[in-house]
Amino acid sequence: MSKIPESYYFYKDQLRRAKEEKDKLKKEYESKINSLNDEISFLKEQIQSQHTMIEQSIEYVMRLEQQVKTFDLELSTEKKDKLD
Repeated sequence: MSKIPESYYFYKDQLRRAKEEKDKLKKEYESKINSLNDEISFLKEQIQSQHTMIEQSIEYVMRLEQQVKTFDLELSTEKKDKLD
């Protein structure tokens, strides 16, 4: 049986280290992707909350405007009645 060349063991070891490095980088990549996805989810929740707050604020302002118009109309009606 012939002897296996030394270079085989050298390249086999390099291949093993390259696979380990690849696995390590893959785990780091997946960890970073998961972290980014978590951050994106958090930001989506914040944006949705801000959107809801803005909608509620607009509704509140519209109600106030309507109340001011109603109050203004009542005042003008009362003033008109007093003048008559």
